[in-house]
Amino acid sequence: MKHYIGVKLITASPALRIDGVLHETDEKFTLPALPDTAGNIEEGYKVVYPDGYTSFSPRKVFEDAYYPLEDPTKISDE
Repeated sequence: MKHYIGVKLITASPALRIDGVLHETDEKFTLPALPDTAGNIEEGYKVVYPDGYTSFSPRKVFEDAYYPLEDPTKISDE
């Protein structure tokens, strides 16, 4: 098997996945009020890819793979 590295410019925002349903949140992963019936709650990010596809990425997976850009037109080794 070969090894590959891919690079994609995405947009993302903090989100919770509650019982499989995506809910956008503030920067601290909080909603105004969680449903009383909420079961499985996962912290993560709503991710939107260049082709418009939207998905959920668990917080640790996302933060290990992506770095925020202050200016998306400039990328450096910093």
